[in-house]
Amino acid sequence: MQLWEATLINAPSMVPELLGYFPCLVEILERSFDHLKVATNIIEDYVILGGREFLSLHASNIAKLLDLVVGNVNDRGLLSVIPVIDILVQCFPMEVPQLISSTLQKLIIMCLTGGDDHDPSKAAVKASSSALLARILVMNTNYLAQLTSDPSLSIHLQKSGFPSEENILLCLVDMWLEKVDNVTSFQKKTIGLALSIILTLRLPQVLDKLDQIMSVCTSVIMGGSEDLSEEESSSDNVSSSKPHVPSKELRRRQMKLSDPINQISLENSVRDNLQTCSSLHGESFNAAIGRLHPSVLNQLKQALKMP
Repeated sequence: MQLWEATLINAPSMVPELLGYFPCLVEILERSFDHLKVATNIIEDYVILGGREFLSLHASNIAKLLDLVVGNVNDRGLLSVIPVIDILVQCFPMEVPQLISSTLQKLIIMCLTGGDDHDPSKAAVKASSSALLARILVMNTNYLAQLTSDPSLSIHLQKSGFPSEENILLCLVDMWLEKVDNVTSFQKKTIGLALSIILTLRLPQVLDKLDQIMSVCTSVIMGGSEDLSEEESSSDNVSSSKPHVPSKELRRRQMKLSDPINQISLENSVRDNLQTCSSLHGESFNAAIGRLHPSVLNQLKQALKMP
């Protein structure tokens, strides 16, 4: 498998022979998860190198493989596979979520059931999963709304002890608010964008969370851009200091820079979605703004450059 991975890392482009080998990875993982880390690297290589051709040719194998892994490996295994799912969603936001809905259901169930207070690896899985689900909301909003209202997800959650009367999407909001301090700068922005989209829901409960949502979004706006630019410049430094970087690394960096999340202004998103929230809720919105903690209100004015 290491030879397979090395071939993909250094390949200048995808060729039919390499594409044809991918189903073998499913067979290997069906037998054992012993080489899961290498397997996840191989999947990532195929996504980066094979692009849309890889997805169209092996969609069912991708879905089968992820469904096989998620729910059957330990937390360490999950932490190696969730970033691969994130890359898949980044590259194919309209196609992949629908394709891997059963895998995403499992991740939602993991996020919303079971405590992680005294287990760092479980907490890391929840934080990583929450950032992935935030990306899906940002890049394919209708799909996540549809998934969280799916009766089958509700049934699975109830079997795990989740209260039937709870709104799943609002529970994800609580999770984003809880986990935002445990993720990278880039993931913070993703969660901030997801929370700003939540402002456009026709749910009155959103107003109860306005103080927390504004606190997170404004903190990311005021502190996040510096962190993000640092991350980008550090990757630029690596590329300039190493003249013989494998093809995969160069493609991975290009993909990071072209990530749609980078192109979206959180400041504009919050400003626009607050206006939508105001239109939807009228006087209730004004009352909620009036209840904002003074420090949050000042931060909001600063972040959105309001007089």
